[in-house]
Amino acid sequence: MILKNATIINSDFDKELSDIRIENGKIAEIGKNLCGDEVKDMTGKYILPGFVDTHIHGAYGERISDADTTLSKIKSFEATQGVTSIAISTASSNYENLVKQMKNALASSKIKEGTKIAAVHAEGPFLSLKYKGAMNEKNLIAPDKRLLDEMIDAGGGLLKIITVAPEREGCLEFIEYAVSRGIAVSMGHTDATYDEAISAIKAGASRLTHTFNAMRPINHREPGVLVAALNEPSVMCEVICDYVHLHPATIKMIYNIKGRDGICMISDSGHAAGLEISEFEVDGIKRYVRDGVVRLENGTIAGSAMTLADGVRHLIRDGIPMEDVAKMASFNPARAIGLEDSIGSIAVGKCADLAVLDGEFRVVSTYIDGECVYEK
Repeated sequence: MILKNATIINSDFDKELSDIRIENGKIAEIGKNLCGDEVKDMTGKYILPGFVDTHIHGAYGERISDADTTLSKIKSFEATQGVTSIAISTASSNYENLVKQMKNALASSKIKEGTKIAAVHAEGPFLSLKYKGAMNEKNLIAPDKRLLDEMIDAGGGLLKIITVAPEREGCLEFIEYAVSRGIAVSMGHTDATYDEAISAIKAGASRLTHTFNAMRPINHREPGVLVAALNEPSVMCEVICDYVHLHPATIKMIYNIKGRDGICMISDSGHAAGLEISEFEVDGIKRYVRDGVVRLENGTIAGSAMTLADGVRHLIRDGIPMEDVAKMASFNPARAIGLEDSIGSIAVGKCADLAVLDGEFRVVSTYIDGECVYEK
């Protein structure tokens, strides 16, 4: 199959007018005037590497923490959004339930259906009570290497990211251990001071979970975890680009500081993404959807009702170069889960995971392993 005459985002994350040849699920050739039997004209379209969402709890009325879920609704819906791989994200559920979710993610990852379950991101349960956000505080516990081992085993190696609060007792040793097990450690839901955050970064923490949300705010005399993460080049900042969690000017500030290499776009979506629903329950806590915003009864924002594709469109329309947005939505998250050699960019030999956008930057088709799984 040849996709012809598209503006593609190439492996250097520059725009290029080119054709793409797909063979056996891989990108076989990139160039001009390619010929073949099966040709699809992409004139006027943009082809980006398939989006990789490393912080997504659910979508289309389904969530990883739901009982007996197969994740099929999430995978099918995300494929319509140009998302080709996800790190399905657990929250701080009851620990026994959390282990079941790991096993469920592993089982779902083996089923070829829509978006790929490429990894697991455990958002907790080793988080701060003060900045618990929408988490059920009954399920928040101190860092424990033995429990981490159980989570890794239950996920069959899929666990690639874990969010922790660095100020919790024993967390520095825990971070070092998690990194030694091949897991990227993200600081989040945290009251960490600047010094505590710097210590965590030195121990191996390399990410910040949903930057600015559920963490100690910046103070000019105690800058906290935010300034530590924004100043340290080694730290990748997750950014929710739904324009609810962060004002557009705040996103622009993060972009100006970190650049396209230091941001990982995420959705942080749950049940409400893709559906018109008014309320639902997670881990025994009610959530309400009003005007597209998910909140707890006390007004706390509780995840997003939008997708990574919405965020991509927001940023491009607001003037951030498409090339940079593509890197933040595809390559950087792929690198976070250690899969940048196979997904996350358009390059010969990589999986033909592609998001095709129209002139309004809306997803019109999605290719996963060379197969068109969605066409508008």
